Amino acid sequence: MRVLFFSNWFPPVISGSSFYTSSLAQALVERGHEVEVVTVDWGPEYAPAAPFPVHRLPCLRLPRTALFYNARLMGFTFTPANRKRLLQIIARFRPHVLHHVNHIFDSVLLTASAARAARVPLVGSLTTPVQHEKPLRNLVMALGDRVALGWGGVRRWDGIVSLDQMVHHYVGVRFGRRAQQRSEIILFGVRREALAEYQNRTVARAAEPLILFVGQIHPFRNPVQIIRAMPLVLQAVPQARLVLAGRVDLKEPPEVAHALGLSQHVQFLGETAHDQVVRLMQQAHVFVSYATGPFPGLGTAPMEAMLCETPVVNDLPENLFGEGRLRNGENIILVNQHDPHSIAGALVKLLRDAELRQRIGAAGRRFVLEHLSWESIAAQMEAFYERVQARYKGTARVGGLP
Repeated sequence: MRVLFFSNWFPPVISGSSFYTSSLAQALVERGHEVEVVTVDWGPEYAPAAPFPVHRLPCLRLPRTALFYNARLMGFTFTPANRKRLLQIIARFRPHVLHHVNHIFDSVLLTASAARAARVPLVGSLTTPVQHEKPLRNLVMALGDRVALGWGGVRRWDGIVSLDQMVHHYVGVRFGRRAQQRSEIILFGVRREALAEYQNRTVARAAEPLILFVGQIHPFRNPVQIIRAMPLVLQAVPQARLVLAGRVDLKEPPEVAHALGLSQHVQFLGETAHDQVVRLMQQAHVFVSYATGPFPGLGTAPMEAMLCETPVVNDLPENLFGEGRLRNGENIILVNQHDPHSIAGALVKLLRDAELRQRIGAAGRRFVLEHLSWESIAAQMEAFYERVQARYKGTARVGGLP
C-alpha cells in the first residue's frame, strides 16, 4: 500500500503531531508499505531527515500570537500554488490513501480539496482539540472549528482516527454523529527515535523525594493545583521537591509558589532538552502531569515516565484507552485535579511507599509496551486504511486506484 502523509509539523520540529507522523510512517515502512510525507517548509533549520521522501511546501508564516498559545510555527498553506504542488505529488506517487495529521491548520482544507480532485481516499488523525480557556475566544474558536475546519476539512474525511475516547467524544461534539460514525480509536505511542533512551537502568533515583512535572505550562496544562498541594505534601514528606520542566507561559504557577513560600521546594526549569527530561524521569520518584481542559488525554510525557518505571499520577477517565487497560491503583494513580488534598494524598502515599512505587512503575511500563507499541498501532492503521478503501470504492466518486 502507498500512503501519503500530510503534517504541518515534522521532525526536527518538536511536537506531538510531528513525532506521531514520523513514528507511524516508519512503522508502516517496516511493514512493507511505501510512504511519503508532505510537510511545511519552516526554514533550513527545520530540514527533515527521514528514510523516505519528505516534500516541503512554502507557507505564509505568522508571528506568535496568544490565540495560538505563542506557537512558533504557524502559517497559511492553502494557496493555489500549493494545491498544484500537492496534486503533482499525488499524481506521481499515486497513493492509495492520503493521511492528514492534526486538523488545526488551514492545510486541512488543502488536503481535502486535493484528495477530492485526485479522487484519493482521505483519512485524518485528530491530535489537538481546538479550545481556549477564555470563554469568548473559545466560542469563536469552536465555531471556526465546527464550520471552517469541519465543513471544509474533517467532515470530508473518509475515515477519522481518534487517539482515545475523549477525542472520539470531541469528534461527535464538534463535527456531528455522522463524522463520529467514521471515527475509530487507534492509540498512539512515544516517538520511536527515543525508545532506546528508556532502556537505561543505571540512573539512580534522586537522593531526596522528587516529584516531576513535564510540559509547556499553559492554560490547558496548568500545574497550579499541584503547587497548592505541596504544603500538604511537605507536612508528611518534608524533603520533597517539585521540579517543573517546560516553557512557562502562565504567571499564576510561579506566583502561587512564591506566595506559599515554596521557593526551596518548587523549581521551574523552563524549556529543557529531551535527554535531560528523560534523565529527570529516571531520577524522579513520582511523575504528575495532566491536561486541564475539557478534553483531557494522557499525553506522551506520562507515557515516557511509565517507560522509565516512574509511577504516574494523572486525572483522566479510567476507560480513556478502552476498558481494562488503564487501572487506577495498578498501573496509574488517578486523582481529582481540582482538589489539592486529592493530589497531595496520592503523592504522599507514593513517596512513603517504595514497594508501591516500584509495583505501579513496573505495571505502567508493561502497559505502554503492550498497548502503545508502534508495531501494533501500524497494524491497526493498516486494517483501518483497508476498511476506508473498501467503503470508498463503494461510492460514486471512486477514482480507480490500482
